[in-house]
Amino acid sequence: MNFTRSRINRRMQNGGFTLLEVMIAIAVLGIAMLALLSLDHQDLQSVIRARELTQAAMLAQNLMTQAELERFPDLGQTSGAFDKTLSGQLSNFKWQRTVTESGIFPDLRKVTIVVRYGPGFGRHFELSEMLHNPTPMELPAGGGQQAPPGTP
Repeated sequence: MNFTRSRINRRMQNGGFTLLEVMIAIAVLGIAMLALLSLDHQDLQSVIRARELTQAAMLAQNLMTQAELERFPDLGQTSGAFDKTLSGQLSNFKWQRTVTESGIFPDLRKVTIVVRYGPGFGRHFELSEMLHNPTPMELPAGGGQQAPPGTP
C-alpha cells in the first residue's frame, strides 16, 4: 500500500501525460476535424447545386422570353443545347420547349420549357406559361354569341 501511494505522488509531481492519453486526444481531434471537413464539403455541394439551379432558371426564362417574342408560337416540341452560348460554358444544360393547346380556349397556348442539367442531366427546372394570340379571332357567322336565357 505504501508503494502505491509513492507511485501516485511521483506521478502527480511529474505532471505529464502518458502516451495513451496523448493518442486518445489526437484521435478525438482527428474525428472532430473530419466532421468539420464533411460539413464544409456539404456546404460546397449546396452552393454548386444552388448555382446550377439559378442558371437553369435564368436559361428557362430566356427561352420563355423568346417564345413570348414569337407572340403565338407554333404547336409542337423543340429541343436543343446551350453549347454554342458563352463558348461552351453551358455544356451541361439542355432544353426542351413544348407548345400545346390550352384545351379550353382556342386562342391560348401553353408553353412549357424544361431545362435539364447536372450529372447525367438528372436534374431539371420547368417553367410553364399561357400565351394569348394577339390577333383577334374571326367569329362564326351570326356573331357566335348566344342570347342570354329568358330573352327572345
